[in-house]
Amino acid sequence: MKSDFQILIQYFDQDLTNHRIGVVLGAGYGGGLGSSSLGSLGANISSLAKKYPLSSSGKFGTKGTGNSRVIESSNPAATAKEFFSKLGSGGRVSKLSNGKGEVAKFPDGSRVNFRPKSGSGSPAVDISISGPKGTHYKIHFEKTKSSKED
Repeated sequence: MKSDFQILIQYFDQDLTNHRIGVVLGAGYGGGLGSSSLGSLGANISSLAKKYPLSSSGKFGTKGTGNSRVIESSNPAATAKEFFSKLGSGGRVSKLSNGKGEVAKFPDGSRVNFRPKSGSGSPAVDISISGPKGTHYKIHFEKTKSSKED
């Protein structure tokens, strides 16, 4: 069974240029997934899913600790920054209030945060999609196990 997130991605793949996005996603009165923000964020997710496939639950990366996910890379810092840049495209990008990263804010309140160094030490991207079918999770970018130095 497809998750709401996978259905959302499929919709964007099939009908990205159609202006009905907001109606389908419930962006009317009280809806949380507006066409102006999730249109951009949804397109960004769809584009990134070609390089970083989504799990069966519609999330990037593999299961990590708690609500976090993991994407392995030979260069975690560069991969995390590129991931944030692509995912946050179309959002209003600014520094995090603590000065320890960046945030891309979309008009409906959805956010993508980039932290070059998380509490665990690895770079991380946090995804928060607003609305009744929204989601929040963190992705930690870690060194590929086979490319760690001996």
